[in-house]
Amino acid sequence: MLHGDGDMYLLYFEYNTDRFCYVVMQSDIADAVQFKGIIPNGKYFDWETPYGYGGPLTDSVISEEAQAAFKKEITEYCSGRGIISQFVRFHPLLENYNTMPYVIETKYLRDTIFIDTANPGLIMLNMDSKNRNMVRKAQKNKVSIIKKDITEFEDFIPMYVETMKKNGAEEYYTFQRNYFESLITMKDNAFILYAIYEDIPVSGSIMYYNDRYMHYHLSGSHTEYRKYSPGNLLLYEAACLASGMGIKQFHLGGGMSPDDSLFGFKKQFNKNGRASFVVGRTIFNMDIYKKLLNIRKEADLEFDVNNGFMIQYRR
Repeated sequence: MLHGDGDMYLLYFEYNTDRFCYVVMQSDIADAVQFKGIIPNGKYFDWETPYGYGGPLTDSVISEEAQAAFKKEITEYCSGRGIISQFVRFHPLLENYNTMPYVIETKYLRDTIFIDTANPGLIMLNMDSKNRNMVRKAQKNKVSIIKKDITEFEDFIPMYVETMKKNGAEEYYTFQRNYFESLITMKDNAFILYAIYEDIPVSGSIMYYNDRYMHYHLSGSHTEYRKYSPGNLLLYEAACLASGMGIKQFHLGGGMSPDDSLFGFKKQFNKNGRASFVVGRTIFNMDIYKKLLNIRKEADLEFDVNNGFMIQYRR
């Protein structure tokens, strides 16, 4: 796939009236840097949900009986194909980490922030006073916000790359041009907002949306213009736009770690808008899982088999 996360599969399961689905990416564990040249290719694999927020989608409560049937079937399927485990990123607004407790072991990771857009009057009211002043500062400086089709990303890429370099982002978190070109497939559910100062695009954000939610995906700014607070105005205007579209919640996501500067920026937009980011795992073959941990330990004596990763051999 474009982001190098493996082969994509849609899992769909029905049991009586219960049904659910979710997307996973299958990777060859031998391709991971931790196992390069140590185990053979094409023998062991694992799954993870795509970068971002996902997990099971369902239209009903999944019964314990259905969960047991799914766990049995998926374990048999995976064990017969060398698939050792799965790592699941759940969606904070859907709270779908409660969907399958008998199948997926879960762990709270950190908080994310959302803006309540059901009532437009609440958007400014829920912002902290400093952020309201930053929005007014941008307006006073005649910064304006324009909406563009998702295909109009040429001005976005350089500000995005500049921001990722400034923040020292790892390569995995930096999307390449072919990714932006692929977003044409999302043209009915995505757009770009630009902040304009003196006819120059100085900040931008890619938004995903449906009829219920809007999600703040990627953003970037030219450093020299940050003094005009274009990013603050952009997210405020995005929230107002979402409200006008009938969208109830605008999800900003969280930081790279709890209470970092990125999370601090986002929480200014809603003092009452925290939603939990939860991750989970299922181990399909415990014997091979432990074998992979032992291989890591033999290759690196300082490796902690009891580390905090959900898929510990991936640490």
